[in-house]
Amino acid sequence: MSEKYDSILLLNEEDSPIIVESECEELKPIFKDFIGSWVDSKDQPTEVWLSAKLQEYLPEKPADEIKAISNEIIESIETAVKAKASLDAAISCGRSKESWFASQVQKATSGMSGQQASQYLADLDATLQNANASLYRTITTKAGAVNQNPSLDGFIAEQYHAQTFNLNAEATGSQYRAKVLEPNGTGYAKNSVDIVIVDGNGKVVRRYQSKYCKDAKATQSAFEKGDYRGQRKLVPEGQEGELPFKADTVIEAPDGTTSKPLNKDQAKLLRDEAQSGQWNELNWNEYKAKDLAIGIGKQAGYAALQGAAIGVGFDVAAKLWNGEEIHGEDVVETALVSGADFGIKAATAGALKVGVEKGIISVIPKGTPAGTIANIAYVAIEDVKVIGKMASGECTFKEGMDQLERTTVSTTGGLIAMGEGAAAGATIGALAGPVGAAIGGFIGGTVGYMAGSKVCETVVRGVQKVREKVTTVVETVLSKAVDTATSVVSSVFDFCSSIFSW
Repeated sequence: MSEKYDSILLLNEEDSPIIVESECEELKPIFKDFIGSWVDSKDQPTEVWLSAKLQEYLPEKPADEIKAISNEIIESIETAVKAKASLDAAISCGRSKESWFASQVQKATSGMSGQQASQYLADLDATLQNANASLYRTITTKAGAVNQNPSLDGFIAEQYHAQTFNLNAEATGSQYRAKVLEPNGTGYAKNSVDIVIVDGNGKVVRRYQSKYCKDAKATQSAFEKGDYRGQRKLVPEGQEGELPFKADTVIEAPDGTTSKPLNKDQAKLLRDEAQSGQWNELNWNEYKAKDLAIGIGKQAGYAALQGAAIGVGFDVAAKLWNGEEIHGEDVVETALVSGADFGIKAATAGALKVGVEKGIISVIPKGTPAGTIANIAYVAIEDVKVIGKMASGECTFKEGMDQLERTTVSTTGGLIAMGEGAAAGATIGALAGPVGAAIGGFIGGTVGYMAGSKVCETVVRGVQKVREKVTTVVETVLSKAVDTATSVVSSVFDFCSSIFSW
């Protein structure tokens, strides 16, 4: 590996660098100049000094394009500020972060068709594909032909309950997952369990025996022929009230997550569709957009938690800025402490935009919207303020992590509410992913050092402690046999939120 890639965070197995020390060093004087410009011109409107500084570094761009970049930075930060205030107000009224996030999604999708709204929430696409793959494994034989067994509707019902349960669990962030216990070519054993629900550690918490007979009398007879102690009884919707024993029409986890009910006629219809080659896959309209949005909101929060463990950006900032004399550090410190730091965020975003357009920061492509860069800067600076409070004891670890989540969730929700579709999605991907974590860490560390030795010492101490705690949590969870990535991040979040205090 070349010297250029010293002190980097790797993006993938191909050793693609996210953050490169030499690139950050090249960006360093640009940061100083932009922050200095804000310090010297902080009484002027932001668009005046920001446009002038952008034009100075990007003279090849026409004045109207420079003005558009400046306006986009300012508008994006204003949107993020308003979204954070909206989320904080909602939480003070008793709402959850996820509920607020869902309302932002509703705003964005209110004018969309069902198909457009579905596409907008397509991060559940992989889960849907897995669900359908499992269903197809059930309805096809080893030779790839459709099984013509008239009892196929019973097997399809089992898969239907398991997969609709899993989709709902994914959408709401539940740790639980359902599995159909298939025979693997040896045939079904007598009294064998049909469906199980497992927790995030793979432990079975519920067992179900499914009987999808033509009517309640036949279903009762089927249950009486076997010994199903320890198993809950799953039956077609509409038959439960005609049976002399307790029966369920959905499978349900301890946290209340359920599958969708399915009656006998619906199961037969699915069977007929499968056997005729007219199988209709599960589609987005089967699931409530609000439930999906809540799940996505949780994932945004998890991203904030995971990002807190990525400290390489802070490490690079510490190496480059330690001992550096900063013009106006008292002004920067006062602005951060008081919250009057809009200009710092704008200056930071402007410097990073210049670095991107000049090809200095290679991980962010040239032409990346200024709004994307502004959102990374906004989150980075908000996060470093929270980390400072955590280190000084002004807030606990749990309270700090909640604040970090709020910032990412509110910024993401604000982007979605702007209704920019794919563009918003690309920004969210950059913001919540490894690029946002690494570059954001460098930005946060840079601003921390620019605020003076007292602030930077507190921030560095806070970053180290946060990283240690979050890393310990991640390692603890990963040491257990957790099957899915969603289970991992859910478990990390739950473990961290419920156990640690600063």
